[in-house]
Amino acid sequence: MLFRQIVLYALLIGAATGLLLTAVQFWQVFPIIQSAEHFEDELASLHAHSGHGHEHGAHEHDHEHGDGVQRTGLTLLSNMMIGAGFAMLMLSVMVASRRNQTAAGFDWRHGLLWGAAGYAVFFLAPALGQPPEIPGAAAASLEGRQLWWLFTVVCTAAGLAGVAFLRSPWRWVALGLLAVPHLVGAPEAPTAMFAEYPPAMAAELEVLARQFFSATAIANAIQWLVLGLASAWALRRILTNSEANL
Repeated sequence: MLFRQIVLYALLIGAATGLLLTAVQFWQVFPIIQSAEHFEDELASLHAHSGHGHEHGAHEHDHEHGDGVQRTGLTLLSNMMIGAGFAMLMLSVMVASRRNQTAAGFDWRHGLLWGAAGYAVFFLAPALGQPPEIPGAAAASLEGRQLWWLFTVVCTAAGLAGVAFLRSPWRWVALGLLAVPHLVGAPEAPTAMFAEYPPAMAAELEVLARQFFSATAIANAIQWLVLGLASAWALRRILTNSEANL
């Protein structure tokens, strides 16, 4: 019964946060991506006219960027699914850590704290070493980036959990785990981020990259804080139902 409620509320929260995140991305993130793709197209055109070819057929970029409706729809679906997964994880951990706490013990402040923790674990800590990248930016291998992201998430989650839930005076030592992934260092790209581009274009792309980081940071902060608040609300309802059935 408890698992069923967690799944149902997670799906509801995922749909709501997915819609919200996609709306924020539509206004703040998508325009930056489209601008970066425009520079990709310009670079492909330069290569084609200079005879370099690059065997990308002028990159065929009018192509795979996809139309706006398709992109928005796929992003919305992805955001809903990811939101539901994160909500299920958050609700499960909140239930496991409640220490016999009643429904009245959870309020919006708990939701904000849990949301901020999720933001720190899944976005902020990884982004400090491996910022979100715009199209056209040089990057390290996908496998290396994924492994470092996972390593950072695990270390950050373990460090914050140690401080929050351990009762030993030594629990603050767990904060040292937050620094471990950054001491190891994220995988580095083989070249400068926009080494392929002419200097003027590279300068504009660097500005776009900074804007992209800020926009994604804001979008993810909104998502996680709303997710935390919604999870606290859902947990109150779950605990209320459980207490009523006792």
